[in-house]
Amino acid sequence: MYPRRFLCHFYPVNVSVPQNPRNFFLEGRCPTSGFYGEDCSLPCPQNCQEGHCDIVDGTCLGCVPGYTGATCDTECVDNKYGLECDSTCGKCLNSVKCNHVNGNCSNGCDAGVYGDKCDQACLPGWYGLNCATACGTNCYSCNRFNGTCEFGCKPGWKGIRCENACSGNMYGANCTMKCGMCLDNEQCQHVNGTCMKGCDEGFHGSSCIEECTNGSYGYNCQDNCSSHCQESGICDRKTGHCLCEVGWKPEKCDAKCAGYTFGQNCSKPCGQCLNNEQCHHVDGNCTNGCDLGFYGINCAQECPWGWYGYNCNETCSYPCESNVTCNSRTGNCTRVEPLSDTVTPPTDNVPVIAGAVAALVIVIAVIVSIFVFKRLRTSVPKKDQSKQRRRDKSEMEENLYLNNDAAKQGFTNIYENTEPKDKPAAKRTTTPKTNSSSTAKKYDVKDDDEDEEGIENPYGDMYLNEETILDIPISELENIIAEKKKNEEDGFKREYAMLPHGEQYQCDAGKSPNNLAKNRFKTTFPYDHSRVVLRGNGEASSDYINANFISSTDSENQYIASQGPKQNTLNDFWTMIWQENVSQIVMLTNLKEGVKIKCTQYWSEEMNARLYGNIVIKNVEEKQYAFYIIRKLTVSLKEQNKSRVVTQHHYTTWPDHGTPDPLSLVVFHSHVMRTMTNRNKAPILVHCSAGIGRTGTYIALDALYKAGKASGKINVAEYVKIMRANRMNMVQTYEQYMTIFLALNEKFKAAVETRSLAEFTERAQSLAGDRPANQTVIRKEFEKLMKTRPEYTGTDYKMSRQHFADKKGQTILPLDKYSLYLTSSVAKRGNYINAIHVSSYQQNRAFIVTHYPTPEDAVDFLRLLNDHESDTVICMNPLHEIQSSKTWLPEVASSKDVPPFVVEHESESDTGVNVTTVNIIHGEETSHPVTVVEPKGPLKSNGTIKDTSCLRNLVSCALKLGEDTPITIVSKDGASLCGVFCAVFNSIQQIIMDDNIDVFTTVRQLQTRRPEFCSTQEEYSLVYSTLQDYIETTSENVYSNQ
Repeated sequence: MYPRRFLCHFYPVNVSVPQNPRNFFLEGRCPTSGFYGEDCSLPCPQNCQEGHCDIVDGTCLGCVPGYTGATCDTECVDNKYGLECDSTCGKCLNSVKCNHVNGNCSNGCDAGVYGDKCDQACLPGWYGLNCATACGTNCYSCNRFNGTCEFGCKPGWKGIRCENACSGNMYGANCTMKCGMCLDNEQCQHVNGTCMKGCDEGFHGSSCIEECTNGSYGYNCQDNCSSHCQESGICDRKTGHCLCEVGWKPEKCDAKCAGYTFGQNCSKPCGQCLNNEQCHHVDGNCTNGCDLGFYGINCAQECPWGWYGYNCNETCSYPCESNVTCNSRTGNCTRVEPLSDTVTPPTDNVPVIAGAVAALVIVIAVIVSIFVFKRLRTSVPKKDQSKQRRRDKSEMEENLYLNNDAAKQGFTNIYENTEPKDKPAAKRTTTPKTNSSSTAKKYDVKDDDEDEEGIENPYGDMYLNEETILDIPISELENIIAEKKKNEEDGFKREYAMLPHGEQYQCDAGKSPNNLAKNRFKTTFPYDHSRVVLRGNGEASSDYINANFISSTDSENQYIASQGPKQNTLNDFWTMIWQENVSQIVMLTNLKEGVKIKCTQYWSEEMNARLYGNIVIKNVEEKQYAFYIIRKLTVSLKEQNKSRVVTQHHYTTWPDHGTPDPLSLVVFHSHVMRTMTNRNKAPILVHCSAGIGRTGTYIALDALYKAGKASGKINVAEYVKIMRANRMNMVQTYEQYMTIFLALNEKFKAAVETRSLAEFTERAQSLAGDRPANQTVIRKEFEKLMKTRPEYTGTDYKMSRQHFADKKGQTILPLDKYSLYLTSSVAKRGNYINAIHVSSYQQNRAFIVTHYPTPEDAVDFLRLLNDHESDTVICMNPLHEIQSSKTWLPEVASSKDVPPFVVEHESESDTGVNVTTVNIIHGEETSHPVTVVEPKGPLKSNGTIKDTSCLRNLVSCALKLGEDTPITIVSKDGASLCGVFCAVFNSIQQIIMDDNIDVFTTVRQLQTRRPEFCSTQEEYSLVYSTLQDYIETTSENVYSNQ
């Protein structure tokens, strides 16, 4: 029955219905359901429940879900829905009302809830809108609304979402534990505190918290104190210094006294030993006797009166004038006493006269020498005079001694030592506009700024500005470098020390009190004669920026060398770029390196704009490469309808207080050169932090490469002088100076030449030709590659040879500078492993390359994957061929015990390659899922048909997995096929990013990490064949999809 009751009486069912419509009211119902009214002709409202309504006024006897009101024409309100609007909506996104009928949220859910109706709280481990975001893996439990970690982070992590690894030399739970003494003060492993690259001086152990035990010192305590330390081989744990036994040289006591010294701390001078020999290092004895004119155990006593010769064994044979003894060295007299009172024969006057004349000549020579000495000394800079004075005094004393000795010896040997020893004195050329003004303050450059790289002159102030260093033919460059590298790079050190350094010209604008705040460093100022002058509003300070024009080898103002912008110079920086029409910026520093701010960001994030004064900067494109980033910036003047495009080339991997890999710098430079156009005559803007060290290194590379290409010769030293005449201290250390040579050598040995895909395909087709292999283009290219391959020495493998001396079969060793270390601790296992990191085209440390572990080393292989967070292993062989893989890779539905790890099999799949997922479990705390990928067949084809599909499938799988964590590449020896895989991977990335390719440079860069990569013609050809097949296959797919 319905809720409304009628007053009329109902007729029994068997009573006939009156024919008059008005009789329907008497009957209490319309003959057809869904109508009402006097004649039952009006339809009930559409939202009435089951279509029923009152037959008199049409009011609904109930509403369908989602509606309310007498006639059910009103949708549910007040965040309600459903039958009789009795249900409350969930938490729809942005508080949008839910669907009034079923309560669904069409736009999704607000944070913390999910489901169609957004009425279910997020499951544990999820948060945010629609509960679609997983909580951080480093979180114990996160807030379902905002993802913040409510109960703290797992050890090694920090941040409101535990997204940041511990930093600032802290690690462990809540990042409260301080790292040990890691090498170069690097951050330790953020979870367990292990020092990744070993310990700093004086400490050892995985966490570098244990001081060296007595008798050891240095990095990782790997050096032994000298046995000649006074305290039984105990020395300073950091430096190895100690108090030495008598006769041993401070400060490490590891060498006998030398340099004609002996005794305690080698502080006593040797006597006059025979033939100028070194005396005994302990007691000073002259083992082979004394030199002419000396005697005694230490040969420190001159001959007594009347004696001369070796060990003073000879007596003077005749009396000398005025009863003076003879010369203790030769036995001669200056003048001989007459034998009698008789007249001396005329012939006897000859030696007397000759001796007197000769003595007079010598005295004159001495006076002239002193005069020349004083004149030369005036040309030495004041700060150099003390050292020069000591050298010249020593030389002058030697000449005076020789000349006076000759004057005493008589005419028989009067001419022995009159020949002067000519040694050029240090000079400086005078250059126009030097800083000689009496009002200008002289600043000696020193490393008094915390984040400046420092001015290093390994041999002190010894420059000879007038000494011209000869040009170097390009063909001789490699030999010259080898020569300068001898004796711990002594040639580079000496040549660098001869360059003029410090403040040479006036810097009044930079020292003005109005401008001091605009300088990043206290002692680095632009020279007035070459500084960039901003065209401002006429105020004295408005035209200043710490930047100078730099000349090339043959043209002025080819470059601008600038300090990195500060917060208060950002507008000036962009004003300079607009004013000088700059279209290329080369940036050689990161914004922050370690804890030091190096430069203020002067561009916007990608696709965003930022205003600097009246200039609008928009970042329209950004490409990330392994060693650098390329940004395209549009630069617009706000008041005018003018816009330009500026390309910023940002080198991101220049090590702090170090130098970059020369070939990486060359590749970067080549990328910069490719974007240049001959039409653009504007200067290139180059900056680092101070705008002198890295900046000078890059500018020298660019200028000298162009000069060498044109003339066939270069002169690094002379060009650095040119730069330093424009801006102080360009090229700050001898290592940077040497890097210029090394980079130029790499540049001239083989050019970086990218090719279009069409050019590459044509080149690759020579592999399929009928000509002999040794005549093909690829063969010649491979021969060139082998000639340019780096040649490393034993010192480059010092650590690896030490650790792998007892390992059989490991002929391919890791270079020390690219080696990886294990950070986890396992009993009776070290922290060294034969593995290196290798770059891809886009990521600096994309790959870890190693060999299949032996059964006893399987635990180290698992440690490697865990310690370096590698989630993917790519095998170069089907694993059924590798018997040792059974020790760490479990069969289906099983596990392997590799204490302290357990490896559990999770799943297998087949997608062109065999993919196995395993879980590496370490105790109850950590679980690390790893994907192991292996080819279905051999990557090298033995038959005449060269099938590259297995290799292409392997690379394709790796490309899809991405590079969020390092990919571990494994082969039988850690080199064969690994280089091929990396070369193909990197080349495909280059094709995707830049639509060009350069196989030669790609492999060349890989060989800097491991020279054995792609070291056979077969492997190099395989790279070409695989890429050719990839290009053809990709082109076919693109065509078929059009």
